[in-house]
Amino acid sequence: MTLSWVATDARTGAVVADMPGLECSTVKRSIGRYESTTASLPLPNAPENWIDATRPGGAVLILLSDNVPIWGGMVTQRTRDLTDSVSLSLATVEAYLDRRFVGDVTYAATGQNAIVAAIFAAYVTTGARGGLPFRLAYTGAGALRDRAYLRSDRKTVYSALTEISAVLGGPEWTVEWEWQHSPERITPVLYVGDRVGTAVTPGLSPAATFQAPGAVIDAALVEDYSAGKGANSVVAYSSATAGTVPQSPAQVAVDDGRLTFETDIQPSTSIIDVAVLTAHAQAALATLASGGAALALQAAVTTAPKLGVDWMLGDDVGYKIGGLENDGTPNGRESVPAFPGGVEGVMRAIGWEMSLDGVQTVTPILTAVI
Repeated sequence: MTLSWVATDARTGAVVADMPGLECSTVKRSIGRYESTTASLPLPNAPENWIDATRPGGAVLILLSDNVPIWGGMVTQRTRDLTDSVSLSLATVEAYLDRRFVGDVTYAATGQNAIVAAIFAAYVTTGARGGLPFRLAYTGAGALRDRAYLRSDRKTVYSALTEISAVLGGPEWTVEWEWQHSPERITPVLYVGDRVGTAVTPGLSPAATFQAPGAVIDAALVEDYSAGKGANSVVAYSSATAGTVPQSPAQVAVDDGRLTFETDIQPSTSIIDVAVLTAHAQAALATLASGGAALALQAAVTTAPKLGVDWMLGDDVGYKIGGLENDGTPNGRESVPAFPGGVEGVMRAIGWEMSLDGVQTVTPILTAVI
């Protein structure tokens, strides 16, 4: 697997330069939010047009894996000094959504996926100076929702999408990249749906499986019931209106032997409908009731299932950790003692991180398939 960088024009996606000397230690992706990183460009190996290729607000740097685009970051800041290297701050293009505002618009009994797509079409891909050239990809309008927005509320597209995604059964969204031809360019695709990524077909194995021993060189299973990670009684509330604070009834999980752990959440400051607040509380409870459990598997890029080909963000992937070694003893020896007998199954990749320094590794961030 060969990793490389190119720079593209933010408004068109046209490739403006190869960036073979770009230095970046890590990149990260997550469903429904933006991630940031830093990079540096040594000027002795920089392309002649490096000033245009690293223009803040005007350039996007794309990471290619065997020419497949797997990550893109808009240049948000550039620092030039007396050295022969330029420092860059990058943010995945989801960050751009926090720089665009939703206008005066009302959606009544409209599919949630259609609402997201309509907001994008109206307030992200357009603009006085142009917007990001997104292609919208969704199947089915989704569950019907009522939403009203006012430009005077100063609600960004990012906050609007975060709010609607947080309700029970709300839509998921993420951004991937694709090559387009005639002319050649790399442009973003917004995927929206009740779920993004591919679920494993019942009775079949997932397309990608991470194994230790094998491509996986490090693994950690973190089970967390600390504040913010676990709760079994959830109330959702909004801002006070005429002296009254709208809030949902407490949503309580099925008794699993734990003490009562309460949390109050404020999904938005403008919700006055108790039913909507209740849906937010139910959604939060579904996530918090069993606590946080994340399995992180760090695998060598060269031998791991290929990101962008074998698996993508949101996909179900397989894992197999440990098991008995055939060492000639009657029962064998545990290959990974922390996982007696070995564990295997299917989890969902809700994020990933790639280390580009030294031994290149990829870490899918996995969670239980719901």
